[in-house]
Amino acid sequence: MPAARTRHTAPFHASTPRPKPPIRGALVIGADSASALAARLEEIARHLTNAAAEREAPRAADLRAPVRVAIDHASPAELSDRIGRARNALLTDNPSAWRLLRAFGIHRGSGPAPRVAFLYTGQGSQYVNMGRSLRAAEPIVGETFDEADRVMTPLLGRRLSDFVFVDPADQAAVAAAEESLTQTAITQPAVLALDRAITRLLAAYGVGPDMVMGHSLGEYAALVAAGVLPFADALEAVSARGREMARVSVGDNGRMAAVFAPLPEIERILATIDGYAVVANYNSRSQAVVGGASAAVEAAVQAFLAAGFTAVLLPVSHAFHTRVVAPASRPLRRVLERLDVRPPLLPVVSNVTGGFYPMGEDARPRILDLLERQIASPVRFADGLQTLHAAGVRVFVEVGPKRALHGFVEDVFAGDPSVTALFANHPKLPDAVAFNQCLCGLYAAGLGTAVDAPQTDAAAVEPAAALGAPLSAVMA
Repeated sequence: MPAARTRHTAPFHASTPRPKPPIRGALVIGADSASALAARLEEIARHLTNAAAEREAPRAADLRAPVRVAIDHASPAELSDRIGRARNALLTDNPSAWRLLRAFGIHRGSGPAPRVAFLYTGQGSQYVNMGRSLRAAEPIVGETFDEADRVMTPLLGRRLSDFVFVDPADQAAVAAAEESLTQTAITQPAVLALDRAITRLLAAYGVGPDMVMGHSLGEYAALVAAGVLPFADALEAVSARGREMARVSVGDNGRMAAVFAPLPEIERILATIDGYAVVANYNSRSQAVVGGASAAVEAAVQAFLAAGFTAVLLPVSHAFHTRVVAPASRPLRRVLERLDVRPPLLPVVSNVTGGFYPMGEDARPRILDLLERQIASPVRFADGLQTLHAAGVRVFVEVGPKRALHGFVEDVFAGDPSVTALFANHPKLPDAVAFNQCLCGLYAAGLGTAVDAPQTDAAAVEPAAALGAPLSAVMA
C-alpha cells in the first residue's frame, strides 16, 4: 500500500499568473457550517443580477473552508435556481439529495481534500467529435492532439485528428468517421489522446491524481499519467497493441457479451456452459463482460436471459482479454521492449492483478511482463477500485470519453457517502458543461488552485503531480 504523503503547493505571489478561470460559470463558496453556508447562499441569491458574472478561480478561503458548495451554471437564472436547490439540501440535511444534485452540477464537500484517483477509459467509449469543442477552445487540448497527429500520421497515413473530428453537419463524413473509429488500430490512439488531453486540462486547474488506473486500453493513459511511458511512446504502444490484436486470426475469433447480474451468479452460470466462456472484465458488483469461443458465449447469453438477467452481445472483432487474443502478446512485448518504460512516479493499478504496479529501479521487467499479460488476461477493474479505496482514495474521476467507469464506481461503493464519482466528458452534454461540472465536483472536494492564497498557507492541498512536484509515495 502506498505510504501516506502530504500534499503542498507553493503560495501565490504577485508575480504568479492568476489561476486559470473555470471554463464557464462556477460558484464556489465555503463556510464553517452547513447553516452558515446556507445563509451565504441566500445572501448571494438576493444580490444576483442579470449581468453575466465574471469567470474566476475560487478563492482560497472558500476552497479550504470546512464546508463547501460548488455550482456549475451558464446564466444568472440558472445559478439562482441551483442556489435554491443547494440551499434546500443544506437546510434539510439530506445526504442522499446531494447525489441527485450532481446531475445539475451542484456539489457539496467538507473537511480536508481527499485523495484522488484518475480512471482512464478504454476502447468502446469512443465517439465521433469527442472533445471537439474543447480542442477548439483550449490550447492544451489542441496541442495534445497535434502531438498525437505527429506520432500517428506515419503509422496511419493520415492525421489521427482527421479520423476523429469532422463537420457534424456532414452526414457522410460522420458515417465515415464512425466506421474508422471501429478499427482497433485507430480507436486505441484516439481514446488515449483524449484521455491525455483531459488530464492536461485538469492539471491547468491545479488538479492531478494521487493514484491512477485504466480500463484495458485506458491502462496506457494511466501509465502516461504515472510517468511510466512518455505520451508519444504510449501512442506507439497502443497502435501496436491494436494492430496486433486485429491481426489475430484463428478458426474462431470469439465473441463477447455484457452481462448485468451479481458476479457470483455470472460465475455460477458460466460454470454450466460447455466450451470456453470466461469473465473477461470484472467491472463492478453487478456488471461484467464475458468472452470466449463464439458458440459458448452465445450459449451463455441464452442462459443468462433464461435466468432473468440482461445479457447483450457486443460488436467486437475478437474476444479480448481471453486466450483467443493471446497470440498478440509476444509481438506487443517486442514493441514495448524498445520503448522508454520507466518505474512509476505515482501508484498505478494493474488490470492483471487488481493491485499496484511494482515501483523502484528494478520495476521495468515486471512492468513489461504485466503489459504482455494484459491483452489475454481478465480486467480486474472492480478489484482495482477496492485497492484504490483501501489506499485512501475517495474521489474517483473518469478521465476520457463517456462515463462507464463512473457507473462502476457508483456500483462498487454504493451506500458509501464518503466516495465521490465524477466524469469529465460525455456525448449527451456539451464539452464545456461536462468538464465544468467535473471541475465543480473537484472544487467542492477542496481541490484545485485558488486566488488570494495566503503566502504562509502551508496546508494547501494541491496534488503534487499536477504541479510537477516529485511524488514520495512508495510501495510497502
